[in-house]
This record gives sequence, structure tokens and C-alpha cells, in this order.
Amino acid sequence: MLLSRLTRSVAVALAMVAFSAVCASAEYPEKPIKLIVGFGAGGPTDIVARVLADQISARLGQQVVVENKPGASGNIATQMVVSAPSDGYTFLVGTSSIAVNHALFPDFPVKFGEDLVAIAPVGSTDNVLVVRPSLGVKDIEGFVRYVRQSPQGFTYAAFGVGSTSHLAGLAFEQRVNTTMQPVMYRGSSEAMKDLLGGHVKAWFAPMPSAIAQIRAGELVPLATTGPARTPWLPDVPTMTEAGFAGFDVRLWVGIFAPAGVEERRLRTFEQAIIEAMAAPDMRENLFRQGLTPFSMTRTQFNAFVSDEIARWKPVVKAVKN
Repeated sequence: MLLSRLTRSVAVALAMVAFSAVCASAEYPEKPIKLIVGFGAGGPTDIVARVLADQISARLGQQVVVENKPGASGNIATQMVVSAPSDGYTFLVGTSSIAVNHALFPDFPVKFGEDLVAIAPVGSTDNVLVVRPSLGVKDIEGFVRYVRQSPQGFTYAAFGVGSTSHLAGLAFEQRVNTTMQPVMYRGSSEAMKDLLGGHVKAWFAPMPSAIAQIRAGELVPLATTGPARTPWLPDVPTMTEAGFAGFDVRLWVGIFAPAGVEERRLRTFEQAIIEAMAAPDMRENLFRQGLTPFSMTRTQFNAFVSDEIARWKPVVKAVKN
């Protein structure tokens, strides 16, 4: 009889624990969730964040708010996220700059894998080298000649130190043994305004930032920076095809969280992202913006980011030296 009562007591206790776990999971989220973007409004990261926020909101039944915190190559936003409570209500929409920043800013206190963890990838996009029609340049050969004729006065737009637009410019400089002057912008709209206004002469622009102006004839695309031609600009050669073998600089976007968030909450948010990314309208929306959706498990994405950090370290070291 005593054993029977003990068994029933254990069973009741286990049931209560299981019920409590379900209730705790069901309680999340109880309030709006923030997606912090380290770049200005209108840029590719901001576009992705806002499209994704709507999709996640619909699945979690709670508002997902996008906040832009530009500056310091995305480090301001990263610091803000890791300084927030690890309660599952603040996430970072991070980019490939996270990997580059580990080498560019070795003293930056936030370390991937220790303070910041990856949740899910969202998409990637090539950069495209664009100039104004009035520059009179129609291909890479003409661009190289133009730059070499004005090595000290040639300016190009970049989102910030370590951004893909900046890295593409640095890689180009190394290949042609010349010097260009990067002009740093907080967001896409500012960079585009100055490029169209003639204040800078070129831009290795993320595809979503320039595709509309290219289609409108306001910008001339010279080459893309991925390993293969992009479906958005099938007639435009890659940098590799234009004579720069192995030239591969792409922007990727993913969702990150401060370390220490409860696993159940991470799984809930991760699942909402997975479902959002599987939705046809989400994928179509990203495609219209020039982004290719891609998927990995959380473990795979964390390994991917670690590999990217290792990949860019020697490149950045060579540039800094």
C-alpha cells in the first residue's frame, strides 16, 4: 500500500512538472519582441528584418518590433542585444559583418559563442558593382582604367568598416594595385542618394539596395561578387568572369540571441523563423528583394558563423597591415 501511494505521488509530481513546463512554454511570448538591426532603414538587413518580423508576429501572436541601431559596423546593435536581459525578447538581425568584426575589432568585448549565439539563417545576396551612366563606364575593364586614372580621387560608398561593400572595395584595390577612398554610410538610402547625386562614384552595393535603380536605368551594373551569375541580373558577369578569379564577397543575414536565453524560448522563436521561411510569400518577398533564402539547423548555423570568422581573419589582417 505504501509503495502504491508513493508511486501515485511520484506520478502526480511528474505530471505537475510536465504541466508547468507546458504552461511556461505557452506563456512565451507575453509581450512584444524586439529585432535589433545594426544598420539604417532601407538597407538589405532592414528590409529582411521587417519582412520577417511580420511573419513571426503572425505565428507567435505577439508583435515583433524592428529597431534600427546603426553605427560602428553593427557593433552598437550587437552590444545592445548582449546587454539586454536573456529572456527571449531581444534578438539581433546580424550579418556577415559579425564575422569580420571579430578580426577588425579584437578589443570589442562581445565574442561569438560566448556572449552571442546564432539562432537561424535567413538569406544571402551578392553585391553588385554599380556606377552612374554619366561616368561613361560600361564594364570592368573600363572601370579599372577609370580608377587608375584617378587613384587619389576615386570614392566609393560603403555601409561601414568591414561591411561587404567595404571588403569588396578592399579586395578590388588589392587585385588592381590601386587606391580608392571609401565613404562610410549608416544606411542604404544615404549611400544611394550620394551615389545618384555624384558625391561618390561607385558602390559594391548589396543586391536589394540597388536592383530597383538598375532596372530603372539610373545605375549601370558592371559585375556581381558571387561565385555564379545571379538570377536577378543574368546578363551581368561575375567578378570572376571579368578576370578576378575567386572573387567571392556576399552578404548573409541571420538571427542571433544573447547567450543564456532559456532553451524552450529559443526553440519557440527558432520554430517561428523556420515556419516563416517556409512560407511561399516570404520566400517570394525575399526573392523580389534580391535575396536567396537558405536554411541550416541551429548547430549548423553556429558552425557556419565560426567558419566565417576564421575565413575573414587572414583577409582583414592583410588589409590592416
